[in-house]
Amino acid sequence: MQGLRGSGGAWVEWHAVCFVQAMTTETMLTANSSVAAGDRSNATRLDDGAPPRLVDMGILSRSLSFHVRKAQLALQRRGLRNVAAGNIGPAEFGTLVLCEQNPGLAQFQIAAALDIDKASVVAVVDRLEELGWVMRRRSNQDRRRYGLHLTQAGAHQAEVLRKQAQQAESFAHDLFSPAELNQLLTLLGRLA
Repeated sequence: MQGLRGSGGAWVEWHAVCFVQAMTTETMLTANSSVAAGDRSNATRLDDGAPPRLVDMGILSRSLSFHVRKAQLALQRRGLRNVAAGNIGPAEFGTLVLCEQNPGLAQFQIAAALDIDKASVVAVVDRLEELGWVMRRRSNQDRRRYGLHLTQAGAHQAEVLRKQAQQAESFAHDLFSPAELNQLLTLLGRLA
């Protein structure tokens, strides 16, 4: 992780390909907010009567990674962080969808499709197997290889999660025309 002290005293960090501005306590407070007792020593209360100030975003206003991260956070606020009880995240949801669409898919194929490391896929599959949603079956063509298959409970859960994900993303259909949404997905796909 790398970083530097930005203008206004805010610490700017980058992690992997995106960077996130870790705002100082002062910039995160609002006139009506309260701070936990342990944090009060570092907090500065904003002037209650002051009109809101326009914040100069500097390089962030033209930063692709910043705007992609903001879009991700907007989706998370709308429900994609944990799309179901049990804290099922994007990796678990993606694995269920891939297993549903591609019965018998190998773990390394899921890792490649979701762009996550193989060790993480093992943990995801182990968790889904513990939940009773996925099962490993030995391949008929290659006895060294195991394919992943949804159980009946897993197929049901994939449907529930798909509906929740569609609902969480439905706001985008209000913001974009179908052509714009397709263009956005195409452009984001080129980045990946």
